[in-house]
Amino acid sequence: MKRRDIIIIAVLIVASLAVFFVNKEKDRQKGSYALIYVDNELYSKEDLKQTKTFDIKTKNGFNRVKIHDGGIEISEANCPDKVCVNTGFITKPSQSIVCIPNRVQIKISGEKGSETKNSTLDATTNEN
Repeated sequence: MKRRDIIIIAVLIVASLAVFFVNKEKDRQKGSYALIYVDNELYSKEDLKQTKTFDIKTKNGFNRVKIHDGGIEISEANCPDKVCVNTGFITKPSQSIVCIPNRVQIKISGEKGSETKNSTLDATTNEN
């Protein structure tokens, strides 16, 4: 191997380690708030330090939301596939629960006020 090859390998190893440790640190973070959206509009911002159970009722159905132990989950829903219920308990920023039939989305936010709008992007394409 040439000297240049060794330098490239060393740079790749250092970059890989940096990405690994950044992701590991991110996984340790706990969320502070849950942002709940219904029909892509902010429905509620809930503190994850509380213990609370409530229902979200829409024209499409209902979801029972439970907040406890620093996280949030959908414990019941009347949607046919129950993907939102099977997602389980979430606690970390960047995790989310989505109920497509009932148009409900729950996202964890790391800090108070760090997210105020839904970051979901919608796009429409037109062919000429």
